[in-house]
Amino acid sequence: MDFVLRKVHEKIHRSLNSRGGAKYFSNVHSGEGAELRKDLKSTDLSRQRDAVKRVIAQMTMGRDVSYHFVDLIKLSQTEDLELKKLVYLFVLNTAKLQPDKAILAVNTFLQDVTSPSPVVRALAVRTMLCLRVPAVLAHLMQPLHSAVTDPDPYVRKTAAIGIGKIFHHNMDVFYENGFADELLKLLFDSNPLVASNAAAVVCEVNNHGKIQLKETPEWSSRILINLPEATEWGQVYLLELLSRLSQKNEESAEAVVARVLPRLNHASHAVVMGAIKVITNISNRCSTETIERVTMRINAALLTLAGASDPETQYIVYKNIHALMVIFPNILRTNLDAFYVRFNDPPYIKIEKLRLLLRLVTPSMAPAIVSELTEYITEVDMVFLEEVVSAIALLAIKIENVSTQCSDLLMKALQVHPELLPCIVIASRNIVRKYPRLLLLEPLANEYGPDSIIGEEAKTSFVWMLGEHCDFIENGQAILEQYIKSVMSHEPSVQLSILGAVIKVFLRNPSAMQAMLSTLLETLTTQSEDPDVCDRAFAYWRLLSKDVEINKMKRILESHSFSVNVDRTFSDAMMMADLKKSINTAAVVFGQPPQSFLPPYGLADVDLVDDDEGDEDEYVTDNGEESKYPTSGSTQAEASSPVRSQSQSKHNDVVGESVGKPSATHQDALDILFSTISLSSPPPALSHTTKDEKSMTSTPTPVVHLEKNQQSNPMDDLFS
Repeated sequence: MDFVLRKVHEKIHRSLNSRGGAKYFSNVHSGEGAELRKDLKSTDLSRQRDAVKRVIAQMTMGRDVSYHFVDLIKLSQTEDLELKKLVYLFVLNTAKLQPDKAILAVNTFLQDVTSPSPVVRALAVRTMLCLRVPAVLAHLMQPLHSAVTDPDPYVRKTAAIGIGKIFHHNMDVFYENGFADELLKLLFDSNPLVASNAAAVVCEVNNHGKIQLKETPEWSSRILINLPEATEWGQVYLLELLSRLSQKNEESAEAVVARVLPRLNHASHAVVMGAIKVITNISNRCSTETIERVTMRINAALLTLAGASDPETQYIVYKNIHALMVIFPNILRTNLDAFYVRFNDPPYIKIEKLRLLLRLVTPSMAPAIVSELTEYITEVDMVFLEEVVSAIALLAIKIENVSTQCSDLLMKALQVHPELLPCIVIASRNIVRKYPRLLLLEPLANEYGPDSIIGEEAKTSFVWMLGEHCDFIENGQAILEQYIKSVMSHEPSVQLSILGAVIKVFLRNPSAMQAMLSTLLETLTTQSEDPDVCDRAFAYWRLLSKDVEINKMKRILESHSFSVNVDRTFSDAMMMADLKKSINTAAVVFGQPPQSFLPPYGLADVDLVDDDEGDEDEYVTDNGEESKYPTSGSTQAEASSPVRSQSQSKHNDVVGESVGKPSATHQDALDILFSTISLSSPPPALSHTTKDEKSMTSTPTPVVHLEKNQQSNPMDDLFS
């Protein structure tokens, strides 16, 4: 017993003194290079391993150890697998810094490719393909072709990934050497590991290749055969490829759905989302009965994923649910309680749950959601509170029978959190646009006043409500006059809103607002440096100076309607086909098409060159050529989406930014009014000029005509 205890004590002592791998990163002492060379040439296997580890440690710390290259290449002939892996690791890192030395290791790789061990054969193929040296590329073709037909599946699955490396390294070599056909052979391999790796490479080739691999009906059947026996990652690759395959008819589509449905019960979240993506992409080929039956299974799967313990998984699932609701509108409609916010949820989870509640709410469930929002206004997180305020306003717009309750809830939230005043003003504007009868302006104006409202958008919203409902509050014109006196201290967007509000009130009560309007027009045309503000002021000034009939101006300014869509999501920037392809990808998380945030294929490492003269960003490639890089917003601006509502276009008028499609009369009039304004033209000559001639640079005081004195249409020569 004493002998055993002594041996155990000695072993523990040696383990403590060895310090694991940290001992290899100690400071270099003089003469260590000679010691390493001596150990590398030793016949003792343990000394060779230790020496190679010390060399790799020095290489990791940035020291030049390339003079050991020849000695380590000689060690690659060893039969010890651990030592061979260490040598290959050294060769890989040295080849990145000194590509000319990589060719010295080719003979070793070619010998290992013919090794009787499949692990060594696969290791040699994998290492050669990781070198990324053009001089080595010519020697890769024959070993890779041999690996594709290797009898061992471990080597074949390595060859499948190797074909993908060849494709990304040199696409022309991939097509010229027939690797496309070899890849299809691996896709039909009987081993699930080989088939899944080949499926991943096929997706890459079809995404970025010059020539698409032509699919056949046998692809689907072969994938479905290998699917149950593949690993979790293998199933993800197979399902991704299956989701991109088109089905010829309803029968084949429903057969695929039936084979994929069991994957919805898988323990891996990625496999479940991959199965949902397959069903989503072929749902247009299935019958209505099948879709209804499958939707119930998807509901159960999504609820299980949403109840995951880690919030990161929940966040990804919630983002995917937003996309799935565009494709399956009735999904999760009866499971709102699963998305109620919990006190211990992370902030980003709370916000996503709140947005989902707003998307899923129905008229019958609206009172329960109002009660839930009442609990949320007691939170202390200001970011979440702002989302709650916006959700209250959007709920009022979406469900009319709870609009009054939502308005009262906004005022209650303002009493609990006065610092939410700017956000509540913006929310009140959205509600008042749809329900003018809800006079939310009066309590905001009487209890807080314009001085308490901060923020550009909040000021714009308050002024817009003031212009719409000034006559319904006691001191409305006095508040408007206060804004006129301080107009130059506000932002340009607020100045435009003030101008529009004053024009509206003037059209309803010309005699009371004539003096204030004249003062405002003179101030904006003489003191404002913003061209948009000056243009708008001059436009109104010319209309009034040309004796345009007030009723006609009222018809121009008021002949519009607002249609607020509360269900706008990231899908507005995507086609329906793009949306289906984006399921279970980063595009769903970012809420944008992949091409809007990913560089074009092959331009991942180019440098951006700022061009102050041009409107587009230019990228300079390695050969000095310039290429255009798409900006993140270009896709959103150019794509025409079938899932986008026609009422979601934005236009600017006297009430500020609004969501809705203007009527034809309103649009035509505004086109005439603002289409030909010239910033360089002199101020307009007014119809009331006195005997004293005024120069072109001086600005006369505008006089507002309350009656129309001429019969011709003033629009004809408005901007002549």
